[in-house]
Amino acid sequence: MQNSLKQEAQVEISTLSGMLHVTVHPKTHWLLMLVEVAIIVILDVSLFREWAAISLLFRGLLLWGTIAAVIAWFYQLSGSEVIEIDPQYLSLHKSVLGWDRTSKYRIGDCRELEYREQGENDRFGLQCKVGWKTIRFGEYISEDKAIEILTLLQREFPDIAEKLLATPDSSKKHFMVLGLS
Repeated sequence: MQNSLKQEAQVEISTLSGMLHVTVHPKTHWLLMLVEVAIIVILDVSLFREWAAISLLFRGLLLWGTIAAVIAWFYQLSGSEVIEIDPQYLSLHKSVLGWDRTSKYRIGDCRELEYREQGENDRFGLQCKVGWKTIRFGEYISEDKAIEILTLLQREFPDIAEKLLATPDSSKKHFMVLGLS
């Protein structure tokens, strides 16, 4: 049974002149967003009445939580993420309210690209290792869309896929070789 409150993204996948291009737009779940707004407003109004009696640490946490929730709402309403994979780079472009952030990673430095099951506090569907750190991207991508991305990468760009999907010990523990010919 699928959770009707689970948030998934609208994903557009294409190949353009030697590049895999994926655009991710969060799909707004209006009922969930209205419930979140109501809870934040009720909590903030009730705590604002007691503002003078609340410790400085709790005030800071309340402000941080409220600001984080508002930014998340704006991302759901106006944000997008673009993932581009070409023979040289894995590029991640994130845009929220006109603020753009781009990260580029050399394909030779990337490995173990895979789908990642989303946890309660984690919205990212894809991850790969770059050097010693793990980068996560593809917010709210479903497992089906992630598999579609990885399959298209393997089919259209096998040389890039071989580098990105490789494990450091080359044991290929994620894959089973069937030996069909």
